Amino acid sequence: MGGGPDGSALPRVRTRSREYAGLGFGIVCAALILGLCILTRDGELAGSVFASELWPAGGLPIVWLLVRGARVVSIDSLLMAGALYLVNLLVGAEPALAAVFAVSNVVQTWLAVALLRRWCPEVWGCGGSRGLDTPRTIARLGGTLFLALGIGAVVGVAASAAVPSLGLAFDPVDSLLWFGRNLGSALVVVPLAIMVGHRITSPGPRPSLRGPDAGPLELLAAALFTVVMYGLAFSLEELPLAFPLLAATVWFGARFTTLLSAAHSFVVGLATMALTLRGIGPFAAVEDIEVGFLIAQFYIATIAITGLAIATGRDERQALADALRRAQEEVSYEESVRAAVIGSMTEGVLVVDETGDLLVHNDAAARILGLGDQLSTQSRFSMTSWTIDGVEMTAAERPTARALRGERVEGELVVVRVANVGERVLTVSAIPLPHDDAHDRNRAMVLLRDSTSEHAHREELAAFAGVVAHDLRNPLAAIDGWTDMIADELDAGALDTQLTQEFVSRVRSSSRRMRELIRDLLAHATSSARNLDVRPIDVAALVSEVAAAQHADGLVSSEPVPAVLGDPVLVRQVLDNLIGNALKYVAPGEEPKVAVIGHRSDARLVTVEVHDNGIGVLEEDRQRIFEEFHRAHFQDYEGSGLGLSIVRRIVTRHGGTIEALPNPVGQGSVFRFTLPAYDD
Repeated sequence: MGGGPDGSALPRVRTRSREYAGLGFGIVCAALILGLCILTRDGELAGSVFASELWPAGGLPIVWLLVRGARVVSIDSLLMAGALYLVNLLVGAEPALAAVFAVSNVVQTWLAVALLRRWCPEVWGCGGSRGLDTPRTIARLGGTLFLALGIGAVVGVAASAAVPSLGLAFDPVDSLLWFGRNLGSALVVVPLAIMVGHRITSPGPRPSLRGPDAGPLELLAAALFTVVMYGLAFSLEELPLAFPLLAATVWFGARFTTLLSAAHSFVVGLATMALTLRGIGPFAAVEDIEVGFLIAQFYIATIAITGLAIATGRDERQALADALRRAQEEVSYEESVRAAVIGSMTEGVLVVDETGDLLVHNDAAARILGLGDQLSTQSRFSMTSWTIDGVEMTAAERPTARALRGERVEGELVVVRVANVGERVLTVSAIPLPHDDAHDRNRAMVLLRDSTSEHAHREELAAFAGVVAHDLRNPLAAIDGWTDMIADELDAGALDTQLTQEFVSRVRSSSRRMRELIRDLLAHATSSARNLDVRPIDVAALVSEVAAAQHADGLVSSEPVPAVLGDPVLVRQVLDNLIGNALKYVAPGEEPKVAVIGHRSDARLVTVEVHDNGIGVLEEDRQRIFEEFHRAHFQDYEGSGLGLSIVRRIVTRHGGTIEALPNPVGQGSVFRFTLPAYDD
């Protein structure tokens, strides 16, 4: 029955599929053990503890359980026990002895697997995903196999001696033979299986099997060298040719990948055992055949450990070299980022030490100090400076010296003299940095900001405050003077009506000037603080109201303007200022003419233009007239210098822009600004 769209039956199908696959894998492993044992069968050792047919039993079962991830109580344990029992029967062991050997092999296999999962959890097959890539990993792997298989050998021989029907006594030599057989097998089979599994399951692209440095010709030469040396060593038994055999292992370990080194040890191990079984080679020439096989097994273990240690040592060095290269690249990148960040800062940055050496600086610092190319990390930093009051600072009073003593200096105004520029006012902050232990020097970071314009602005503001005070005192003095004159006339009892009207007119004129000045000051202060009360605005109607309020109905005209979205009070203030200026700044004897037009500039904005026929604005003043306190025609016309700065601030708060342009049709100016469009 198939699974429905909701997948109700599919999990059981998948579980059964995995079970069948696992059972099939176990059967294949069991068959492989049986086949290898039959192929390596030797009649002289049949039925002994060191039966050569059992040579694969030390490595293949461990690989079996690692790959399967099996548990102790599982079908894999039963299949393994059955396969090992059949192998022992096939080599001539009695049923009881075959059972003891099979159980002992299963126990030592599970002990090895449990210890590998505990002590090598990062390795592929043992719970992790890493290959054998460091000598430390090889040492843990080898130590784990040595311990587990050593315990298994002692237990196996002791168990066989404990069965009375077998009539065997415990023999340490038998334990050593068992241990040597299984350790040699495990050390060539298990690492190779782990490396193959790791390579197969690793995501691509995979590195070359040969390694980063070795080519195919070198691989062929190493293989031929191995064949020739082993051929000579196993043909000329009387010659001491052990060194060339080890040289082949060293060659593969030093030049090729760990996988190829493990494969080389595996092939050499198989060849050594096969030739020794057939009575060929130096190990078969030993008088005691069991001792000969034991020596062969320890030789295989030696070349396996040697090849893996050399290969993983090279891998670790390469990994460390790669890590060092990446670290250097990261440091270089961080330095470039730091340099880019510091270089992009508008504030000057300097790092100096107590000897005056300039360690770090950016272009802004060179520009602010006016030193250009003269400022470099090879120069010493020292500059004469003055307080804002003009008093020259001593060396100990300078912000840099104070920071080097551990004091934190923030936002101190300092005056310096820059060649070809003159005096500059700098806002200086100096921060102590960690002590340079390598050179035993204090360090400090200095931040410089050019505050010359700000200081000049504050000075201008102070001057403006004086002007405002003066402008307020003048009409007040005039009011006081004219009212005193009126009082004197009243006291004299000879008050003339026409003279009185003139006095009152003068008083009203002075109070009007005071009222206008105070109005502009209040408007300037509130234009940025007032919360926007946004609503649709009819600009043409607002223009008519402003014209009527200024008694200029016949002088101001307006075409229909698309509705805008804004604060009616602030937008009225914009139109009041612009129309008022257009009516005010005209040549003597000229009748002012003001026209307000507007159009939709895009889907979001409406452009409004105020055209006049006044005296116009010089090109160099078209940007500056929007600054606070700037007046383009202060000699000939009264004013506070705040009106257009208020206009710009209001327009900007609405998300628009404003500019002053020459009138394209003749004399005068055009003030063009944008406001958000209103859509019904």
